[in-house]
Formats: sequence, structure tokens, C-alpha cells
Amino acid sequence: MYLNLLKTERKIETMPERKSFYYNIMAVIRRLRYFPKIMIMTAIVITIAIAVTYLLRQFSDIASPKIEISSNPDAIIPPYDVPKEQDRIDYEGYFNNISREPLTVLTGYLYRWQNLFDIFAANPQIGYLKYNISQNTLDQLEQKVQKKEHEFFKGSSDEIIAEYGDVIKDESKYYKLDWRLVLSMIRQESAFTSNAVSRAGAYGFMQIMPGTGSSLEQRLNLEDHTSPVNNLIAGIYYYALLVGRYNQAGDTNKYKLALAAYNCGSGRVEDAMSITYYMGKDYLEWDNVAEALTMLGPGNDSLHIKVWGGRPPNGLFTNWKEPVNYVDNIMYYWSEYKRIYKP
Repeated sequence: MYLNLLKTERKIETMPERKSFYYNIMAVIRRLRYFPKIMIMTAIVITIAIAVTYLLRQFSDIASPKIEISSNPDAIIPPYDVPKEQDRIDYEGYFNNISREPLTVLTGYLYRWQNLFDIFAANPQIGYLKYNISQNTLDQLEQKVQKKEHEFFKGSSDEIIAEYGDVIKDESKYYKLDWRLVLSMIRQESAFTSNAVSRAGAYGFMQIMPGTGSSLEQRLNLEDHTSPVNNLIAGIYYYALLVGRYNQAGDTNKYKLALAAYNCGSGRVEDAMSITYYMGKDYLEWDNVAEALTMLGPGNDSLHIKVWGGRPPNGLFTNWKEPVNYVDNIMYYWSEYKRIYKP
């Protein structure tokens, strides 16, 4: 009897206490040796953030002003119509609101992760000058920089004119182009190198792509498009074709739009023109189109949906800086060559 009672007491003493639910959860977490707590908490926070962002995105239309989709959404370049004053919409306010939507902001951070990485990886010592610089030294440096900006080097333009000047001038005159503009294109495209080849396979003075070159050979009845003379003939014709495409833009603008199309394709340019038109600006003005080129990249999905109901017809375009710099450089060279060479 005594032994049975003693066994019962020991059994009672050794019975585990009922633990709370929280205690059991924490015990499981402690056993997850290969999954640190911070990763679990991060996953929870991200899940909550995504859920909140989704809910806010669903109701964002309540706070955003309504803008009607273009009356001619299928056209690449819709007919230009100056909106009446009473019909003007506060696009600036609208796109400002769109850019502040949680999903847009989150997407922006995703595409700008390299900038954030640069901030964390930057050497703080770079921010400090190694030597003390006097105001006099800074003034002298500023004068040197300003002087450098006003210097222009012709490169090997004299040699190219001496050897191929007749072809350049004759072809340019036939298409009513300034031969000095073509000379500026050759400098920008190939640095006056007749056998220059780009990474994409563009060749020659005018950097003609193989597919385009084959088409131009048939149209112009050329044996090839790679020899220096034929490359010039084909390239000048192709640029003149683009100038005619944008002829309604008037002087200067038609040349700039055609230059951008020569660099990145007419489809990209006309996608930007559609955005410019949608925003109520003059889509034949190069400065407006150049600004719209920046909106063809990722992170502008809301705008693309408003204009086309989806992505741009010619796809997303991330390298918008290249055609903008291309046009700026050639226009600068053109102004300098007009000063140096007679018509």
C-alpha cells in the first residue's frame, strides 16, 4: 500500500506541466537552428506589407482623378488636336498622385536597388578632400573648365571631306539635307572610321545594321552597304527617309526626331510621341518627345495602361539616355561645322 502510494506521488511529480500555446510556438522557433528569427520576422513583415499594398492599390482609384483613355488609342501617332482651355486636365497633379501610390513607390525601390547598394557600399572617405583647396585655385579651375567647353576639335573631318566630300555633298544636296549635318552624323556614329563595327553589328561610316543594309541594297540597287561609298549612300538615304517621315514637325524638330529614330528606331520615337500627345503637349516638339522617352521604361505601368491599355507597342525602353545624348551631340557638332565650313 505504501509502495503504491509512493509510486503514485512520483508519477504526479514527473508529469509534465501543460505549457501555453505561446510557449510551444517559441519552443518550435528555438529548434529552427537553420532559420534565424530575423528571417521569420522579415517574412512576416513583407507579407503584411504586400497585403496592405494590394489593398491600398485596389482603392487607389478613389483618391486619383479619373482621366479618360485617348479617343484614338490604337494609333501610334494620333491626329494632333490642341485641347481647349476648359478641357485641360491637371496631368501634373495626376501623375504626381500616381507616383506616390504604394505599389509604384515599391516598384521604384525595386528598380533602384543598385542605387541603394551604392549607398551602403560607398567608402565614406571619398567624401573628404585630401588637400585643402583655396578659393583662388577653385576660380582658376572654373576658368579652365569654361574654356574647355568652348573648344571644338574637328577630328579628322578634313581628311574625310577630301576623300569622300563629293559623295557626302552630292547625296545630301539630292535629298535637300545640309551636308554638314551628315558630317556630324558620321562623326557621332563612327568617329570618321570607315570600317567601324558596333557590338550590335552596325557597320561603316553610318553604322548601318545588317538587316537594314540588306533592305537598302535592294531599294537602291547597291552591290553592298559595307564599302565606304555605298555605306554613305545608303545611310544618307535612310536618314533622308526619316526626315521625310517627320517633315510636318518643321525645321530643326524634323531633323532631331529623325536623328532619334535613326539611333533607336522610329517605333520608340513614336511611342514617346503618343505619350506626349496624351499629356496634352505638342508631340512634334523634340524637347517634349525627349521628356516622354524617359516614361517608356519600367515603373510607368500606370501611364502605359492609360495610353495603350498595356505596355507600349514597341515594348519597354530603358536606354532612353542614348538617343537624347545622340541628338544633343550631333546638333552641337552641326553648329560647329556650320561655323567652320561653308555650305
